[in-house]
Amino acid sequence: MICSFISNTYGQILKKEKIYTLDKNEYVAHEENSLGLYQDELGYIVVTADVKDFSRSYHIKGKKYGPFNRRELAKPVFNYDNWGFIDSKDETSYVIYTGKELGVHELPFYPVGLKIRGNSWAYVLINQAEGTTEVVINGKKRGPYLSLQNYHLSKNGKRWAIIYNNRPEEHYVVFDDGKTAGPYAEIIDFQFLEPNRWVLTAEPKDSPTKILEGGQKVKQIIVETSNGVVGTYERELLNNPNYDCDNLIARGSNYGLNIIKDQKIYYLANDELYGPHEGLVQQVDMGKSYNRFNFVVGKEKRFYIKGEKGFSRNVEMFAVSDSRKNVAIIKRGSGIKDSLVMNDKYFKGLFDKIAYVKFAPQSESWCLLSKSNNGYYLHFSNKKKQGPFNIDDSRGVPQVMLGKNCENWAMTYKDSKSNEIKLIVNGQEKKDKFIGNIAITSEADKEYFSWFSLEDKTVFLNKLLLK
Repeated sequence: MICSFISNTYGQILKKEKIYTLDKNEYVAHEENSLGLYQDELGYIVVTADVKDFSRSYHIKGKKYGPFNRRELAKPVFNYDNWGFIDSKDETSYVIYTGKELGVHELPFYPVGLKIRGNSWAYVLINQAEGTTEVVINGKKRGPYLSLQNYHLSKNGKRWAIIYNNRPEEHYVVFDDGKTAGPYAEIIDFQFLEPNRWVLTAEPKDSPTKILEGGQKVKQIIVETSNGVVGTYERELLNNPNYDCDNLIARGSNYGLNIIKDQKIYYLANDELYGPHEGLVQQVDMGKSYNRFNFVVGKEKRFYIKGEKGFSRNVEMFAVSDSRKNVAIIKRGSGIKDSLVMNDKYFKGLFDKIAYVKFAPQSESWCLLSKSNNGYYLHFSNKKKQGPFNIDDSRGVPQVMLGKNCENWAMTYKDSKSNEIKLIVNGQEKKDKFIGNIAITSEADKEYFSWFSLEDKTVFLNKLLLK
């Protein structure tokens, strides 16, 4: 691997690592690249494809794996410490985990659905001849199951749950400790909670319907956690066909979802009911700490803190800092300008239509993206402004990536005039051909903005040292 260091006009250090030089039949499989926040320890994975023999190879930590030619391919899987992928050579499929062949399978066995959490790994093994499936968890097979709905690993990989049914409308969840939940007519959603809990929504096998006062029948759902059944609620809101009971949000030790009780709308969070509300909760922010959550609901778009009426109304959208000390609230103005208010006390200014506001990680500094007649602008809490940017927003607006205290920022977008994909880092456009994604990666105690570039058939990984 060849590395070079460049110091730009701002004194920032850019590290360029040569990853791989393509041959005449190869190209970079852009949709298969994955450079994300979870690659701090890994660094990179690049997937290349050969158009002549319809194969692909994986370039990981200076080593090439392949070529492979699986019929159905999936993206590589990462966490902070480990990586893996499933691919095949003709009739033989390989499960690769941190460079080792954990599973080598010949047809009719077909592996899919690799998951990695912490130091644990798991995948599904389909027996195409028998029509059954098994789940291989850390090398041990579970099953076989006639119908596998899903399987889950907890964030740290120490817990697992398998959802299956061997008969119609008789679904179960089996856990790593041998316990089983069910049967249910249908399992709608399942999530692990920290440190050692879980929550699920399901249609009950017994008493699946409820008769309302008017005589109408509605299906029911139950919400159950590792501590037992929280409650039984209605799966339908008769006067609102937009209600969707599949809206379970789980983060850290918190969970929440809109539920219907006696055809009234409530928000259920951490086993507590909040409401009734005149409409469905539309915006939710779940904190990592227990019972730290916010949402907006009602015609007045009122802001709620832990389910209690908060300090603001007419809230179009909001963002909460990691410390949860500050809440940035956007309000649509009666004119053409939107306003930004911090904690409903401190007015931060009027802006053209605001697309979003976000806080920098572990910081109270913020940045917002606004749209005016001549393009998009970035506004920072230190009064600095960047733009205009000719952003093609036909598929949504791009998210700006922020370093601590907003001292460094990056954004990639499709230019509406040139149709080119552009990468802007700290206000400067990178002229090399940008491919893949951009992320914040770390090495030892240093952080970098990282992105791929393609220069004369050679793939480079660029790392800009953050302050």
